[in-house]
Amino acid sequence: LRAMHRPYTAEHYERLVAGIADAIPGAAIGTDVIAGFPDETDEQSETLAALLERLPLSHVHVFPYSDRPGTEASSMRGKVEGPTVRARAARLRSIGEGLSARFKASQLGQVRRALVVDDGTSAVTDNYLKLALDRPRERNEWIDVLVEGPYQGRVVSRESSVVR
Repeated sequence: LRAMHRPYTAEHYERLVAGIADAIPGAAIGTDVIAGFPDETDEQSETLAALLERLPLSHVHVFPYSDRPGTEASSMRGKVEGPTVRARAARLRSIGEGLSARFKASQLGQVRRALVVDDGTSAVTDNYLKLALDRPRERNEWIDVLVEGPYQGRVVSRESSVVR
């Protein structure tokens, strides 16, 4: 993080994410990470993986490092070999998939506020789950949805409002 000029530490970030999760139960919390930044060691990569595994995240966006002309990082030494970068990124993506599945499973049985989207057969909850609905509703309508599966919801209230 220091080499990327980030003004925080991993410990600070972990406390921040945990604080959000405690303050807002069911919050969707995502993060972006870079795999294979110049001089990244195997140990640092493992530390990042371990941190991600214990954070209450709903999604992880993984960027494999690549040089961008004109950036400070492009002139740094200690470039990580392409196959190593790809392997590290794949591992982090796998962890992210597990975190996403864990988050979706934690929402089963919850009733969430949701906005009907697309053709009225799906809705996006207040914590960003996109669910297929058991019956069509009017697009842009706010509804309450019981999360019945990772991608399935059942409309549970008739009270609604339409966003125009």
